[in-house]
Amino acid sequence: MSLEISIAILLIPLFLFLGHWYRNRNSLVTNWPIVGMMPALLCNSGRVFEFFTDLVNFYGGTFKFKGPWFPSLDFVLTSDPMNVYHILCRNFDNYEKGSEFREIFEPFGEGIVTSDSHRWRSQRKVLHSLTKNNKKYARYLDKIFWQKLETCLMPVLEHVVNLKTEVDLEDILQRFDYDHICLLALGLDPKTLSAEFSKVPSKVAFDEVEEALLYRNILPVGVWKLQRWLQIGEEKKLSKGLKIVDDFVYNCISSKREKLSTKTRVEDDEFDLLTAFIVEEEGEMSALGKSDKFLRDTAYSFITAGKDAISTGLCWFFWLISTHPYVESKILEEIKVHSPASKDSKLMSFSGEELNKFVYLHATLCETLRLYPPTPVNSKTVIKSDVLPSGDDVDEGARIFISVYSMGRMEEIWGKDCLEFKPERWISEHGDLVHVPSYKFIPFSAGPRVCLGKDLSFKHMKTVAINVLWIIKLKWWRAKLAAQAATLSGFTLKMV
Repeated sequence: MSLEISIAILLIPLFLFLGHWYRNRNSLVTNWPIVGMMPALLCNSGRVFEFFTDLVNFYGGTFKFKGPWFPSLDFVLTSDPMNVYHILCRNFDNYEKGSEFREIFEPFGEGIVTSDSHRWRSQRKVLHSLTKNNKKYARYLDKIFWQKLETCLMPVLEHVVNLKTEVDLEDILQRFDYDHICLLALGLDPKTLSAEFSKVPSKVAFDEVEEALLYRNILPVGVWKLQRWLQIGEEKKLSKGLKIVDDFVYNCISSKREKLSTKTRVEDDEFDLLTAFIVEEEGEMSALGKSDKFLRDTAYSFITAGKDAISTGLCWFFWLISTHPYVESKILEEIKVHSPASKDSKLMSFSGEELNKFVYLHATLCETLRLYPPTPVNSKTVIKSDVLPSGDDVDEGARIFISVYSMGRMEEIWGKDCLEFKPERWISEHGDLVHVPSYKFIPFSAGPRVCLGKDLSFKHMKTVAINVLWIIKLKWWRAKLAAQAATLSGFTLKMV
């Protein structure tokens, strides 16, 4: 009798398991008791953005992910353009970053990246005024970008080509980005980009902080908080990295204050972000405060948001045109048409109006960002319960992930050839750029929170692309996907 009871005890869970599997056999992902859908997510951790794309395509654009009973990791995943428009534009005030996002990204402090409501609007207004209307800042921005391009990026690439050595192009472009954004935010050049490729502590620390924060997004809250308390794992690296970053930024603030205290007038070529906040005497910028902590949070957010803005897009751009030679040929022809007097060894500088003539180059960059957006997922939190245009209910406090990566692969938006790299889709029959609403093409987000640096990013990417393709004449011989291909950083591109 005891044997029969033992067999029955063993068979009952098996039958329950088989019954649950049979009921869910036609689903792409199974919602298991206790563990929810977490096994499927873990099994697809190496291809998480492709997995998200599979889900939204299978379930009609919106999918509700069910996590374990404890802790809850539920979220709503969507790539439906009407849902995106509702969240980012029409009902913007009801969808914020939220307290959970701020808790994960608490190293950013109270900068614009984590802020919501009134504080976010105030910071947004100030940065918009600075980046769009301040002539001193615009002149400084153009000067430092061209300076880094002319004295660092191009010489380093030429040095690599002359030596016929192998180098990680992603690393070079990231160093270029980091030096440029530090000059823009802090007025200091960390000089990470040189032929020696030396490790600069502040950049290494910034990268480690970002990596640790990525783990916070993946791990249950209780797990990373325990690691933080015990100072183990990624949280230990985060603490060490933050100390280095804070020392670096606070030293810059202190030096800037001391330098400005001895001056009666700030020159145009010294008007970085810190300077703008410190010297401004009136208006919204002054009202936000000038404490070291506020300046640190603002500079930190600015650097983190911009330090990979150009490098990520350009890495994928160079990889894609290396695998599509006809695209590279068309871009080179466009450069010849709009720069007939240029010589191989001379850098080419263009105004914004002149760059607008490079229609095919712009289309190629848009196509690159469509397939490989720098930020594959946009996270929001529901403030009040709502019903999405797709008919899905979302409860107060629910997390919503907009899959930007998946939206670039939707037949509904881009047609049956959505998986193809095809810059021509962005060009009309008349040779003009095709306008795509921002809520359908959202690498730079959409609505009130659309990226302030969108136009600047295109300007800088075009300038780098033109000069690299025309002058360096890279001989591409290998394009290799790195182990982190499914992460935000993308891939590693090799060249000689």
